[in-house]
Amino acid sequence: MENLDVVVEHAHLVTLAKTPKVALAELVWNAIDADATNIALDVEFGALGGPEKITVVDDGVGIAPDDRKQTFGALGHSWKRLTQQSLGGRALHGERGEGRWAALGIGDSVRWTSVSDSTADGRVRFSISANKAELKRFTVSDLSSAPDTPTGVTVEVAALSQRGASYVESDLVAEDLLTTFALQIEQYGLNLSWRSQHLNVEALKKDQVDIPVLVDGIDDEIVLTVIEWKSAVQRHLYLCDTAGNSLYDMKPGIQAPGYHFTGYVKWAGFVTDVSLLTLEDSAPEPIKSVLDATRDALRRHFAAKEDERSAKLIKQWRDEDSYPFREPPRNKVEEAARGIFDIVAVAAAPIVEKTDFSSRKLSLELLKNAVETSPSNVRHILEEVLNLTPEQAEELSDLIKKTSLGALLRVGNQVVGRLEFLSGLEEIINDRELKRLVTERRQLHRILAEETWVFREEYALTADDNTLRTALKAHTALLGRDTLAPSDLDAPVTDADGRIVIVDMMLSRVIEQSRNHREHIVIELKRPSISIGKEQLDQIENYAQTVAADTRFAAVDTTWEFWIVGDEIDPRIKHKFGQGNLPDDVYQDYAEKGHHVIIRAVTWAQIIQDARHRMKFVKDALGYDPTSVASIDYLRERHGKVLPTVLMPAADPIANGDDPTRSGAAEDAGVYSNEVSAPIA
Repeated sequence: MENLDVVVEHAHLVTLAKTPKVALAELVWNAIDADATNIALDVEFGALGGPEKITVVDDGVGIAPDDRKQTFGALGHSWKRLTQQSLGGRALHGERGEGRWAALGIGDSVRWTSVSDSTADGRVRFSISANKAELKRFTVSDLSSAPDTPTGVTVEVAALSQRGASYVESDLVAEDLLTTFALQIEQYGLNLSWRSQHLNVEALKKDQVDIPVLVDGIDDEIVLTVIEWKSAVQRHLYLCDTAGNSLYDMKPGIQAPGYHFTGYVKWAGFVTDVSLLTLEDSAPEPIKSVLDATRDALRRHFAAKEDERSAKLIKQWRDEDSYPFREPPRNKVEEAARGIFDIVAVAAAPIVEKTDFSSRKLSLELLKNAVETSPSNVRHILEEVLNLTPEQAEELSDLIKKTSLGALLRVGNQVVGRLEFLSGLEEIINDRELKRLVTERRQLHRILAEETWVFREEYALTADDNTLRTALKAHTALLGRDTLAPSDLDAPVTDADGRIVIVDMMLSRVIEQSRNHREHIVIELKRPSISIGKEQLDQIENYAQTVAADTRFAAVDTTWEFWIVGDEIDPRIKHKFGQGNLPDDVYQDYAEKGHHVIIRAVTWAQIIQDARHRMKFVKDALGYDPTSVASIDYLRERHGKVLPTVLMPAADPIANGDDPTRSGAAEDAGVYSNEVSAPIA
């Protein structure tokens, strides 16, 4: 027996004791490099049921007895440095001789027992031992004759670390061994087993494909092998030499919901400096470009498979009438919604397909509703209804958040709703019968209170069909008067004749670039059948004078706009607008008592035209031009409670005991009389 002391820094040797996963893999690689065909890994458990020892037994050629002292007596003196192939013609995995310390990442004590052929002594047996307490020392036994014993090596790792024991008791070991050595198992016909469980790649493999990876400036062949598994495995991307020997293991970094795969990218350039591979995406060129190109190849591969699988599944669902979309998409938003639905539904297919027809149809309908109403709710459906694991649901949820389809759907639904609203509003404005039936207060006002973007996108509704005193009390901070005393707020806001002022709407905003600047728009709505004449203009001017004269509305750097909105402007007052350099719709623009006051008269047609102009680019991008039916449907769905009854779905008026046309007209006449003859009472 002899002790061999390695001349090297202890701190460096500590770094060579690898993680349990890497340590087990190194022992298997050594067996493969020794031309082993059968490699069996097992665990021995103690009296208390915990793992005490790991054994790795192979039938390779063993450790060369003539070189044992040189091999274990110095770092870097591996026999593999002198050749590129094993005796059996296999491409070698390692050459630096560092793997012998890797096993100490599992336990504190390691012993190698080798049976191999010696040039002088024939077939012999010897052992080599190492202990974590003395990393520099290996103890080598004397040679003993073993003429009838098959060659091979048995490695025993004892005094397992807590991390090592936990790993070998987990379900990950078989999966890690399978994915790490899948190419070698197939290439060399290996019989690799873990705790008597044969790792059968062919039986567990669903598909395998080689994909060429092209990178500008690299002439060497780069091949990506993708193995898809029948059951779930943790995804890995192995960076390999040209023979498929794994040099480094990393996450693939792509999303492919529903696919269980392992990737092996084979390139000679990875061997040049293996230590750089640990940097992954931060590695220098050309490694980074190879990794980027590999991920692109993976994405294209699974996208093509997904298209094929999706088309097949969707056809099947259509044929059985469980697919929830029955009409072609009308625009890009609906196309986006369907695209997201297809991605999620196909990914969830393994769960959905296990159910009967009724359950499958309900599950797909729930997914459709979640995608259309709120993509963020999809994860809840996936977990709670379809019973996907949190990891699977998270992956699909992240995919929806990141995909351009998801962004288009989130923005597009709002845009489509706005386009349909504009068309519906135009229907009301231009239809002679509807003009007569729609009123300001009861209908048009109530609708527009929820669609204030029509007037100005950047303003928020701060007062709705209230007295100006109510607006003053509720929004003193926004108005810049949060220091007013309670007695100031209780007094009503009245015009010069003492009448209380009621505004249809007040929109406000604070300009972010100038914290003290505030802008407010007071809007007086007139029904679509009413033109703006002298009486209406006097009304909005009275509002302006009332606010300007009331010191409670005074604020530093404040702009007030007063709009009167109607069908058209009476030709007899058109000359009052656009005087001097004022815009065509401005009646007055002046400063008084710290206020900047603007009075406008705006037609419904102009409001719709301006709103359409703001949305033209998005409308063209979406390729959506709402029909009259879609527009009225939007109004019914969003504002059905306040629409004239003639716009609501057909009902039986006799059964309801009323005549919608006569009732609406009489009520409208009453409101019209109140608002026009006494607009601020």
